[in-house]
Amino acid sequence: MTEENKTTSKQMKERFFAEGRVLPKCSNTGCDNNVIVRDWKYWSFKHYCSDCNNRMKKGFPPREGVQFHKNNYCENRDGRLGFECPVRHDYVFPNCVLHSDHIDGNHENNIPENLQTLCAICHTIKGMMENDFNSAHKGRKIK
Repeated sequence: MTEENKTTSKQMKERFFAEGRVLPKCSNTGCDNNVIVRDWKYWSFKHYCSDCNNRMKKGFPPREGVQFHKNNYCENRDGRLGFECPVRHDYVFPNCVLHSDHIDGNHENNIPENLQTLCAICHTIKGMMENDFNSAHKGRKIK
């Protein structure tokens, strides 16, 4: 990472908190931890805290009182995104191929009703169709 990027990330982090914002909470029911920060430069956050994220990646159960929302299949198998998932319905996905997607594109809106599980293919297509992957387009422009 260049010195300029470090400075920009630090400035964006300071601006985030100066504007009275708070980090989103983990989207899993019963978890009150802050999410992982993916990149301060664009205020990009993961959906989960580090504990939940690590447990899901390793196939461990959630800690007591927490319920994971990520499914073990692509929810677009019903064609909800306007195209059907190209992966066979009976395919058993490895966890790393399944992504949690913000339905409304707002990465700070971590309520369970705003999240769906998509395979990497469907998530990429949705993101390209809806321009979800362009953080600056969502209003987080660097000054």
